[in-house]
Amino acid sequence: MAVLATKHEKLPLVGPPLADAVGLRVEAVEVDTDALGTFTGDIPRHGSPLDTAVAKARLGMSAAGLRLGLASEGSIGPDPATPLAVADREIVVLVDDDSGIVIWESHSSWDVVAAATNVSPGDDLGPFLFEARFPDHQLIVRPSTGALHPIYKGISSIGQLTAAVAECAAVATDNLALVETDLRAHACPSRRAVIAAAAERLADRIAARCPSCGAPGWGRIDILLGVPCARCGTEVARPRAEIDGCPACVHRDTRPVVSPEERADPGACPRCNP
Repeated sequence: MAVLATKHEKLPLVGPPLADAVGLRVEAVEVDTDALGTFTGDIPRHGSPLDTAVAKARLGMSAAGLRLGLASEGSIGPDPATPLAVADREIVVLVDDDSGIVIWESHSSWDVVAAATNVSPGDDLGPFLFEARFPDHQLIVRPSTGALHPIYKGISSIGQLTAAVAECAAVATDNLALVETDLRAHACPSRRAVIAAAAERLADRIAARCPSCGAPGWGRIDILLGVPCARCGTEVARPRAEIDGCPACVHRDTRPVVSPEERADPGACPRCNP
């Protein structure tokens, strides 16, 4: 059995894929995962998303007295490749202290709802609420500027929203309230879909065994870049191979993802098109 550290109802997303793929029974334990960081930033996250997910898993393992734990961590913000698009990258991790291994997988989506606006009391919020898919997606309200508090989370009714906007605007230096999507997993259905997809990928990875030692978790650990330009031969930063690896031993295997004859478009070449 493994324990899932969660404060936000993730068991239905993570448990079933692992039960189906590898017969692993997962039970949830509620621990204060917010202590490791919150989406609102009132508690900053220190360390990478993977480090935070492992720390969450260990919180649950400690609370339950088990040596096999699961957790997830999400990062939502502008996509570095397409800054106008908002991306959600979710990591789901399995920590196995008996075997001394950590297995993780991730999934990214551009379909997550992450709306935000500054409003005054009495403003027409209809268009924003449509964009935010309210009330299926819950909201957070806080002062737009100045005061850091109050912060109202999990808003799911017009009455709650109206009262929170009035109170937060009253203490803001610009007399505005910031209304935004509540990105916690239990409050954001579009994010839940991404967590579930990451959990399915983790389940498949746990089911994959290392061809050398037989340990679970065989899969991609790195990507090799460098496809020659069709005009000048300079390497273009495109994937040419993937490296599979094992979390328990040093076995590695390189898989080409393009043929040796493949050439890159000169338009992407740093020499031909600097």
